[in-house]
Amino acid sequence: MNLSLNFVKDYIDLDSELSVKDIAEAMTKAGNEYDSAEKLVNATKLVIGEIKECEMHPDSDHLHLCKVDIGSEILDIVCGAPNARKGIKVIVAQVGAELPGDFKIKKGMIRGQESNGMLCALYELGLEEKNDETYAKGIYELDNNAPIGENPIKYLGLEDTLYELDVHKHRNNDCYYHIGFAYEIAAILNKKVNIPSNQATPINDDIKDHFNLKVETNKCPYYLAKMVTNVEIKESPDFIKRRLIAAGMRSINNVVDISNYVMLEFGQPLHFFDKDKLGNNIVVRDAKKNEMITTLDGKERILTPNDIVITDGSKPVCIAGVMGGENTEVDNNTKNILIEKDAAFLFMKIV
Repeated sequence: MNLSLNFVKDYIDLDSELSVKDIAEAMTKAGNEYDSAEKLVNATKLVIGEIKECEMHPDSDHLHLCKVDIGSEILDIVCGAPNARKGIKVIVAQVGAELPGDFKIKKGMIRGQESNGMLCALYELGLEEKNDETYAKGIYELDNNAPIGENPIKYLGLEDTLYELDVHKHRNNDCYYHIGFAYEIAAILNKKVNIPSNQATPINDDIKDHFNLKVETNKCPYYLAKMVTNVEIKESPDFIKRRLIAAGMRSINNVVDISNYVMLEFGQPLHFFDKDKLGNNIVVRDAKKNEMITTLDGKERILTPNDIVITDGSKPVCIAGVMGGENTEVDNNTKNILIEKDAAFLFMKIV
């Protein structure tokens, strides 16, 4: 289990003189074993740059010839990312840089063109998993205010330490999420934990008036749901983006991001449906043999009766405790959401 020290500091005031090693040793003495305590980003010679020119490589249908301003000089860099273009701020690994996986950046020739560095995606810095989706996104784009020539990791607020805990099965409830970890450290170091306010102002309405619930499997003893209406889909605040990146997650939008943030914070998985796509019925049942659903990662899944599904009364919209379906995905046009509390195959009744 990987936990961010910066995330923990949101809830506990740690003395500046306490080193990462001091905290790790104190946890070990209290019976909390850890495998490692390392920097979030293990990379050298990174700098913020701006692409000043971007042209197609004369001998390639996907490579770009970029001139990148890093403040001290203009670098010629060959880049294959689909989103490389003039005017964007990027993370540049200079010649001599060392990236995760013992990957070293060297000056070289790519199809007859000189390249003096690399423009980086987050997965190349160990901040995301490399898969089809992250590969297709291309290089990471910094905002327009990013200062050319400065340290991109510091600018992004990702100068962080990750503790990889070897959590015993009997300690799941207090060391698998950041507030629980903060309480553990606070108890060891005699500190106070400051929990964020979770007060809300519910409207005078009953969720039961907005959809019908039916449970047709004994594997689901209860189901809990809440609704939020008239939401505005937009970018998340930077502090949430930083916390998600540290956890290896990408920012999507404020609604999707807050579900992941709460999971990291409180250890409680949530799932958000677009209520208007979902409709007015929820039926929880066992999946039918060879029933199919396309999940949020774009993959078509073939189900078995061992799977539990959330349906809209007919078709599956979520594999319970696993992943939601594309057909009820929150997107830029979403106005109303249904929040489902995920209890990993145990779902709560409506309150």
